Amino acid sequence: MRTKVFALLAAALAVVCLASGCGKKQGDVVVARVGNVSIKQSDLAERLAELPDFAQRQFSGPRGNLEFLNNLVEEEILYQAARQAGFEKDPEIAKVLEATKRRLMIQAYYRADIEGKTEIPEDEIVAYYNEYDEAFRQRARIKFRHIMTSTYDAAKEARRRVLAGETFDDVARAVSIDQRTKGAGGLMSSVYLGDSLPEIGLDAAFIERLFGWKVGETTDPVRSSKGWHVFRIEEKQEAGRQALDEVRDAIVKTLKPAKVRERYDATIEELKKKYRVTVNEEVFTGAIPSEEELFTRAQQTSDTAERMDAYLQLVLNYPEGQYADDAQFMIGFIQSEELHDYEAAGNAFRRLLEKYPDSELAESARWMLDNMGKEPPAFQNMPGGTGGR
Repeated sequence: MRTKVFALLAAALAVVCLASGCGKKQGDVVVARVGNVSIKQSDLAERLAELPDFAQRQFSGPRGNLEFLNNLVEEEILYQAARQAGFEKDPEIAKVLEATKRRLMIQAYYRADIEGKTEIPEDEIVAYYNEYDEAFRQRARIKFRHIMTSTYDAAKEARRRVLAGETFDDVARAVSIDQRTKGAGGLMSSVYLGDSLPEIGLDAAFIERLFGWKVGETTDPVRSSKGWHVFRIEEKQEAGRQALDEVRDAIVKTLKPAKVRERYDATIEELKKKYRVTVNEEVFTGAIPSEEELFTRAQQTSDTAERMDAYLQLVLNYPEGQYADDAQFMIGFIQSEELHDYEAAGNAFRRLLEKYPDSELAESARWMLDNMGKEPPAFQNMPGGTGGR
């Protein structure tokens, strides 16, 4: 038992050295091995640093570090087992790895050569600042602490304690009767000139009076409709226009997306020339045959694929045309009788009944749904027809 405890402490001590820096003179200490693979202190530190803050806290301290090290060991064991099993050569894994590599490289290039090299000229920053002047004007604002009491004497005593050296926060927590701010040492959120705080008895005129006191000043007891107060001004902001340096980052953040887009477009054009890009647009922008041309093409060809393509184009491009229901029926008929794909045929016939319920071919579609794939009775013809009009 003693040997096991000693081993555990020794392993934990090795991990503690990672954080404290001991062992640096002797080199990067190996804290675990899995076959021929060594896990060093630097590996552990690097992987810990990759974790979010809450997880780093979870694995802090000797036992937490050791637990995380064991996780890395398990990970390496499974990785080596997967390699030995041949998963390294699995086509799907190779495909995902290549896609991930491609995405990461594109993102890195975008961040470095497009976002990273996009700058906002100073004259554009100044122009924006001047054009949107009103957006950078601020109202007078004040932030303060207060101690509320029910009597003048209690407020006076609270002020005496503050002036004698106790912190305003501590006195407020001890004696203030304002339950909203007592726990925060009497701190109020920012209040703008012209606002009021009826919950503590301060109207707009009273707030205006607060602007007359200096930052850091502890006031004499002042009465409101709710009681007696001692105030200390924490911050005060005068009304006016914010300085350009104060809002520069916000302006850059506003202007940068458009600039990045400009650089992106310019970069793409440069790279198209560099890599001699050609696009066969005629494949996508060629003239669409008329409804009559598509229907005639389908009727005249004996090639199944060509007929199917013509009927599909007809339904896609002329869904309300005069031959649309004929084409929809023939799509199902070809899939059933020539391709023997009864599931696809059923979907096509149901599409006809849904889209063209008044079609003369609706009855034929229902018959096909009931009978396709079966041997028809002798001398029995399918109702309706499959021809044109």
